[in-house]
Amino acid sequence: MSNPKRRNFVDEDLQWRKPEFESHINKYPFGLASLIAGSAAAIIGLMISFVLVILIWLLAAHGTESTIQVVRAAAIAWQGAQLVPIEISGIAIGILPWGFLIIPIIALWKSLHWALKSAQPSDGRKFFSIATYFSLTYGFCSLVISLLSSTEDLRTSFVQAFIRTTILAALVSIVVLFKFAPAAHSFSEKLPREFAIILKPGLITFAVFFFVSSVVTTGALVMRFNELKAVAGLMAPNALDQIFLILLCIGYLPTLISWTFSYLLGAGIHLGGTSVISLTLASPGALPAIPLLSILPSSVSIWTKLLITIPILIGVLIYFLIPREHWKAQGENYADALAGIVRISEVIRILLATTVLAIFTFLITFFSSGSLGTDYLIFIGPNPVTAAAWIYLAVGSAALLTLVMPRLVLTISHLSSNRQQNKLSRLANSK
Repeated sequence: MSNPKRRNFVDEDLQWRKPEFESHINKYPFGLASLIAGSAAAIIGLMISFVLVILIWLLAAHGTESTIQVVRAAAIAWQGAQLVPIEISGIAIGILPWGFLIIPIIALWKSLHWALKSAQPSDGRKFFSIATYFSLTYGFCSLVISLLSSTEDLRTSFVQAFIRTTILAALVSIVVLFKFAPAAHSFSEKLPREFAIILKPGLITFAVFFFVSSVVTTGALVMRFNELKAVAGLMAPNALDQIFLILLCIGYLPTLISWTFSYLLGAGIHLGGTSVISLTLASPGALPAIPLLSILPSSVSIWTKLLITIPILIGVLIYFLIPREHWKAQGENYADALAGIVRISEVIRILLATTVLAIFTFLITFFSSGSLGTDYLIFIGPNPVTAAAWIYLAVGSAALLTLVMPRLVLTISHLSSNRQQNKLSRLANSK
C-alpha cells in the first residue's frame, strides 16, 4: 500500500512540468532521443562553423588549400568556439573567443528541447538521465571530430575536446532542466538555508563586478579607438578582411572584459609569464600588432590607482547582502565588549560568499588566459590563482572591515559613555 503522505509530497512539491508535445516530433525512448539530439547538436554546430569558414575562405585571400583541408579547419574552428585549445604548427593557442560560444549553445539548447519533447519524461530521474546521455553523446561526437580533423599542422587534443564540450553540454542542460523543475519556491525550500544565504550575495556581486568591467572595457575601447584602427589596418588592409577581423574582435570581447575584471581587482594581466600590467605597474614593452593587445595600458596615472576602490565597494556590497542579526554594543569592560563585536556565523557567511565570488573569478580568468604564440605571447592574460587570491585580499577584507569597524567605533563610544556615567555616579555618591 502506498503512503498517502509520500504521494502528496511528490504531487505538490516535486512535480516536474512535462514538455509540451508537438505532433510533428516522433516519440522515442529517452536513451535514443538523447543519442539523436546530442549527435544533431554536434552536426548543427559543425555545419554553421563550416559555412562561416568556407565563406571566409572563398571571399578572403587564401592559398591553395583543398576542400578537405577547409573542412578540417572548420571542424577545428568549431572546437575552438567551445574553448578547446588549438595547436597550430606546434604553437598552442589557448586564448579563444568566448563570443562564439553562442553557436554551440544555441545548437545544444534547441536539440535538448527536441529530445525532451520526443521522450516526454515524467519525473526528475528521467529528466536527468536524458541530460546525462545527451551531454556524453555530444562530448563523444566532439572526441571523434577531434580525431578525424587533427593533422600535424592543425590539431586539438581529443581528451580536451571531450571534457570541455561535455561540460558545456552539461551546463546548458542544467539551465534547460531548470525550466521544467518543480516550482521555484519548492526548489529553494529544498536547498540548505546557509547555502542559499551565501550563494545569492556571491552571484550578485560577481554580476555587478562583471558589469562594471564591461563598462570600463567599453570606455577603454572608445579612448583607444585610433590605436585599434591602426593595428586593424596593418592586419587587414582591405575592407573584406577588416569585416572578418571585426567579427573576430567581437568574439574576443568577453575575454577583454575578463582581463579588465582582473585588472580592476589588482591581480593584473601577465605577459610572457614575466611582465605584469596592473594598477600600479604598466611596462608591456614591444607587443605584436594584435588588436587584442592594443587595449592594454602603457602607463600608470594617479587616476588608475583610484580604480582599486571598485573591489573595495564590491566588498561593502557583500556586507550589505549578507543577512545579519541585530547587534548592540554592550559590556562593562573592554574584554567583554570587544568579544561581542562580531559573531563567528557572520564572519563565516562573508568568507563563504567571498569564496563563491572567488570561484567564478577563477573560472573566467582561467578561460581567458593562455598562449597566443611565443615570447611575450607564451602566456598572456590574468593568473587565475592570483585573481582568486585577490578576491579574498581586496573584496573579502573590505567586507570584514565594513562589518568590524563601525561596531568597534560604537563599542568604544559605549565604553566611554559608561565610564563617564560611572565617574559621575561616584562623584554624586561621594557628595
